[in-house]
Amino acid sequence: MLGVECLKQWATSIWQYILSIFYQKELNIVIVGLQNSGKTSLTTVLLGRPFEQDTIPTLGMRMEQFSLGLNVVRIFDLAGQHRFHHIWKRYFERADLIIYVIDLSDLTNWQECKRTLHQVIVDTNRDGIPMLILGNKIDLINIPDISKGVNDRKNQKRSAADLSAIEQWKYMAPLLRNYEFEDIPTYQLEDSNLYVLKNVETLSKELGIDLKNGILYMPESQIYLDRDLAVFTISCKDGEYVQDVLNWVNQL
Repeated sequence: MLGVECLKQWATSIWQYILSIFYQKELNIVIVGLQNSGKTSLTTVLLGRPFEQDTIPTLGMRMEQFSLGLNVVRIFDLAGQHRFHHIWKRYFERADLIIYVIDLSDLTNWQECKRTLHQVIVDTNRDGIPMLILGNKIDLINIPDISKGVNDRKNQKRSAADLSAIEQWKYMAPLLRNYEFEDIPTYQLEDSNLYVLKNVETLSKELGIDLKNGILYMPESQIYLDRDLAVFTISCKDGEYVQDVLNWVNQL
């Protein structure tokens, strides 16, 4: 009986191996975003390597490869400096997934970040390439302790109002797609209230992306999103919510 069971296990393992050959897929992931947004750190985390505090800025492109389930995944980490943006389209043509990384702690480049994101969406929307927008570095935008800093009453009141709005919204729309875009609070973003961007719905509103109805709102126009698109907030440093990203990618 023991020999029969061993034979069954061996046959099952061979069958699983054969299936893995025929059903294995190749997935090309193209990662873009402005310089210092965390693209290389994201690549490192996806490869299961330890986070590195200091990384060398990518020049041009670097490619990495790993396995995710039955998929062979190739990651193309593209340079974020403006002089390299012209090469992005070349890699979009072979992409199965585009990831746009945002540094949520850097308000100085916020408007440029949004303009670049909108352009990437517009350039690739016709091809229907799935897209993942990641708000990175949430570890750097913790909610301030409004019980301190009594010296500035104005900032204290503003923070209290922001906290109240975000708490109210949390109860209004607990699920990502269970919301109305017009009802999401908007903020005058500044260094003291960047923590509101940890909330995915708030981040999507600030980026002009209505995930429920599939619409991108730009300053002078709007387009309908004919693709799979998701927004997550993560910390590559602490690994927060990275597994959620991997689970989403594995569904493609």
